[in-house]
Amino acid sequence: MNEARKRTSRTSLSQRILIGLVLGVLTGLFLGEYASHLAIVGRAYIGLLQMSILPYMVVSLMGGIGGLGYDKAKKLAITGGIVLIGSWLLAFVVVFVMPLAFPDVEAGSFFSPSMVETPKVDFIDLYIPVNPFSSLSRTIVPASAVFSVIFGIALIGSRNKKPLLDILSTTQDTLTRVAMMVIQLSPIGIFAIAANAAGTLSIADIGRLQVYIITFVLASLILTFWILPAVTAILTPFSYRTILKSARPALITGFATGNLFIVLPMLIEQAKSLFESQKLRTEDTDHYLTVLVPASFNFPNIGKLVTLLFVLFAGWFAGQEISLGQYPMFSTLGLFTLFGGVDLALPFLLDQMRIPSDLYQLYVVTGVINGWFATLLAVMNLYTFTLIATAAATGSFSIQWMRMIRFGSISVIVMAIAIVATRTVLSHLMSGENMQQTTILQLRIDDPVVATVHKKIPPYPPTQTATLSSMEQILERGVLRIGYNPGNLPFSYFNEAGELVGYDIAMYHQLARQMEIELEFIPWNYHTLVGQLRSGQFDLAAGGLIVNPKRLAKVAYSRPYMTVTLAIVVPDYQRNAFPTWEDVKNSGLKLGIPGKTLSEGFERTLEGIKIVKLKSYQEFFQGKRNDLDGVIISAEAGSAWTTIKPEYGVAIPEPHLSSPIAIAAAFHNLRLLEFIDDWLVLEKTRGNLNRLYDTWILGKGAEKKTPRWSIIRNVLHWVD
Repeated sequence: MNEARKRTSRTSLSQRILIGLVLGVLTGLFLGEYASHLAIVGRAYIGLLQMSILPYMVVSLMGGIGGLGYDKAKKLAITGGIVLIGSWLLAFVVVFVMPLAFPDVEAGSFFSPSMVETPKVDFIDLYIPVNPFSSLSRTIVPASAVFSVIFGIALIGSRNKKPLLDILSTTQDTLTRVAMMVIQLSPIGIFAIAANAAGTLSIADIGRLQVYIITFVLASLILTFWILPAVTAILTPFSYRTILKSARPALITGFATGNLFIVLPMLIEQAKSLFESQKLRTEDTDHYLTVLVPASFNFPNIGKLVTLLFVLFAGWFAGQEISLGQYPMFSTLGLFTLFGGVDLALPFLLDQMRIPSDLYQLYVVTGVINGWFATLLAVMNLYTFTLIATAAATGSFSIQWMRMIRFGSISVIVMAIAIVATRTVLSHLMSGENMQQTTILQLRIDDPVVATVHKKIPPYPPTQTATLSSMEQILERGVLRIGYNPGNLPFSYFNEAGELVGYDIAMYHQLARQMEIELEFIPWNYHTLVGQLRSGQFDLAAGGLIVNPKRLAKVAYSRPYMTVTLAIVVPDYQRNAFPTWEDVKNSGLKLGIPGKTLSEGFERTLEGIKIVKLKSYQEFFQGKRNDLDGVIISAEAGSAWTTIKPEYGVAIPEPHLSSPIAIAAAFHNLRLLEFIDDWLVLEKTRGNLNRLYDTWILGKGAEKKTPRWSIIRNVLHWVD
């Protein structure tokens, strides 16, 4: 009677979770971005679930391992290790097969701070519990698990361990009850999470990423609902249908929340019930289950391994596909870097595989959708791994060869059909669609002021001494005259609409708007700049001007408003071939640079490199200088060029050489520069310079966001 009631209650909870999920999606579609207010409810639910999980994991590992004998612990470690390695191999097979579904395309990328920042993970802090209490308080799960495992191993040999084991068992039961109490709130929490996601996820974000999203989702679903439960059914006494049914509550909760950690208690309880249903539950199975689930959580699961598919997608997207010969190295690097997390592994692998690392930004966009399916797969992986390893350790493991052969044959057919069908669908979806990323040529200035733009450099008398240009005089005439370099991306250039735009240009529009004056833009080049400033042809110079000692002797500069890093642009397949400037020197590359502006101040580092003067970077990027192997340029500017010339890549050799960028004026206009200095401080304090940086350097404004489609806005027209 009690068992029947429990089964009914469990099914009822699953139904309520599904209802909450469906209602959440419908609510998100109805309200659109207004559903984002429900995010706080979802965060509160996740927080309540998490509050008991880490202490639960700690006491489970301590008590579970401590209650074993050394022989059983050794058996558990061996069987668990074999099953874990087997699951990794299975994941890599699927990851390497799925790119067969990719159609054919090309793209480029904006600058990213990750290009000059090497992601670092302190593996000692991550895995060695120097201070266990610190690891627990900072929720460092691997170090906490290591401490718990070592404590449990030491407890095995303790003579008087029963009182402590009783305390740990009681604590574990209590924490399980806490978790199960919170899980009763799942329908509400999942409703809020689903509503927020469905209401705020941009359909435009999915556009060019649909190839990765579709193949990732397909791989996750095949592994979750076919391969993993089928393999488990072949190797254990449990049927395929029973495994899926018992895993359902954890699968739904993990999928909806995107959090594997919070379902650990559910997995243990479901596994215990499954062994009990087959009359296989013993004290040993309970010990093994309570150890295996939290212990295996700290190893890369299949959900994480399948995210490596993104690196293969990025290679396809950038036209730098990973060859079959690189798969062994890619697999080894991917597995070990995933111990440090996906956010460490993917940028590192992109660099190692000579794929533009900025493409990692695309992965971030997929976080909401793929996070759900990665967690779904991770839940099933953890569950089936635990069932197989426990069955092997307790003697109920057996290989059913006929079912294995039948399963293998069906799986090959299923994968072949899925890949062919997916490739066909994706080819149709991508036909006629521009897969290239939004380029810097599509950016425009918001709310521009009235501006006159001259296209040719006017004649000027180089020896004439100009009159002063104070801010008072500029306000009186109502026009601020700015010198600009017409091809210095991303600081001053003409976009595809023929408008003069860029970081510097937008900054001056911002100043003119605040001062209620107009702008006049006059072009300059590196040979005429100093003379034009001294003659008073314009008041200030724009165009990403590098400050160096030689320039300081000729014109005055404001305080720097940005720092750029010296780099080279070469064919994309070569960008990882130059980790240091010494490598650049030894390579014999012939590099171009306009007026040597960037090389001045770094003569010692660049000595021995073949440098050729250019009139502008356009000479190289427009294919007029085929004698050059690349150009010396800032990483920020080089990245801007690669958005329109994706066949090139940015290499940033070490040591990293940085230079400040500032606004230039003639020496007789120092009062004007004092005003500009004060204004720059004010704009930085207001966050306006950061917003400009996000738009023109990082490309965050490249794609204009429109309000999310919703029934309340687009169908009922209740809101604007």
